[in-house]
Amino acid sequence: MSPITEPLRVVVVGGGFAAAEAVLALRAYAGERVEIELVAPEPRFWFRPATTAAPFTDAAIQSFELGALAEETGATLLQGRLEAVTPSVKRIRLQSGAQRSYDALVLALGARARAAVPGAVTFRDQRDAARLQRVVDELRSGLLGDLVLTAPAGVGWTLPIYELALLAAGEVERHGLHTTISLVTPEPEALAVFGTHISAAVTTLLAARNIRLICDTVPRDVRRDGLRLADGTRIAADRVIAVPALVGQPISGLPADTDGFLPVTHGRVDGLQDVYAAGDMTSSPVKQGGLAAQQAEVIAAIIAQHAGANPPPPPATMTLRAQLFGTLEPCFLEATLDHRGTPIPGGSQLHAEAPWWPTGTLFGRHLTPWMARQALTGAAAG
Repeated sequence: MSPITEPLRVVVVGGGFAAAEAVLALRAYAGERVEIELVAPEPRFWFRPATTAAPFTDAAIQSFELGALAEETGATLLQGRLEAVTPSVKRIRLQSGAQRSYDALVLALGARARAAVPGAVTFRDQRDAARLQRVVDELRSGLLGDLVLTAPAGVGWTLPIYELALLAAGEVERHGLHTTISLVTPEPEALAVFGTHISAAVTTLLAARNIRLICDTVPRDVRRDGLRLADGTRIAADRVIAVPALVGQPISGLPADTDGFLPVTHGRVDGLQDVYAAGDMTSSPVKQGGLAAQQAEVIAAIIAQHAGANPPPPPATMTLRAQLFGTLEPCFLEATLDHRGTPIPGGSQLHAEAPWWPTGTLFGRHLTPWMARQALTGAAAG
């Protein structure tokens, strides 16, 4: 390959895990062979996996300055929202009217969370922490006889409702309450995305905490007499907490499936040259921050190779990793997924200690150590 005389201009659009991992991995793999511009809608990004525990523990939800990330990697940071992409001339347009050209475009815009169980308290992330706090206060006051946690059909990442159920069970035990906790999920078994081994372990864990698990059941809406299911039956509930459904955010100039998600193959947006996408905005069935970071790392390696670098080869599979909050002892989950997001038989493990470092609720090869350094230096905000 002939020497690279001019660095590739890489524009990364997004402000979450995938975008941050892409910037860090690009610099690590390609060095000065790439010129990076990060376009983000906000100046900070939030560590959202920890938001389920915050109302129960009064722990602060951490956020990180994208400016610090840009400064460390030598990237340019521009605050703005993407409006359109013109792949034929390799240019993007922001809502402000500003335009940027690119040699490679990495999209990591996330998805839109919408309430899908009418009448339930929908919990997305830190934006709904105050609403969840009110339910926790009601629980602690003994006002809730029946609490139900649920997920609408089509949600591939249900871990938050398991955490909320376990955290609520902890409150019931701690305060001697008489609240009945039920977890209603469309999944065929508990945390099915992690495979049968972890499903069995989590089912046992829920039973030990007196949490009623109802699988293969789709919620419809919340009425005065409780949670109504798709088959017309009802489950008693004084409060119902639901995770949202995710829908894509169609962008002019880009393809999208019927739900607004970008179709991708190994990180490349189908039908487009030098346009890549990672994370929740893609058609990937499992939408989780750690997987998004892995997808971004693969994209960074592809772009680095195009820039003339020699990055490590991308893995043939993805590894789903998470810490399950609310358990009596530390509990870390790990599963190897195939390209369809299906757990590979024998690839699931449950650990009492994190098998990755730094320890955290999820893992990004470059992002997790960066966040740990930011926390140590006091640069992370709570």
